[in-house]
Amino acid sequence: MSLSTDQLTDLQGDLGITADEAVFTDDELNRLYARADSDYNTAVYLGYRQLLADANKFFDYTVGQASVKRSQVREHLFAMLKFWQEEARVAGDQVRMVGLNQVPTLHKDRPGSVSRRTQPWKDWDGWR
Repeated sequence: MSLSTDQLTDLQGDLGITADEAVFTDDELNRLYARADSDYNTAVYLGYRQLLADANKFFDYTVGQASVKRSQVREHLFAMLKFWQEEARVAGDQVRMVGLNQVPTLHKDRPGSVSRRTQPWKDWDGWR
């Protein structure tokens, strides 16, 4: 199932990318959505995972008086990855709880159905 135009716009917004397809093309976003089994939060998580893998090449460097800390991009992507991982997990748990099995009722003995023959350990002086 492919994403609608509104869903593509939302997915691009949640990933913090523009619609010019410089980071992810529409086909790549649809592929992420298909890999996530049509779960939106998991699709965003997979997108951040790919962005983080690409950001591993960023490093800090200093040239003359200028210092660039590109590793902050990776730290930010890692924080967003953790956030969306939790969102995907929580949303997935809600769906999984739908199929709970019913616990069978326990059949307890009632005072009228208990005799000394069925429960010989109760044969003591207090019962006579």
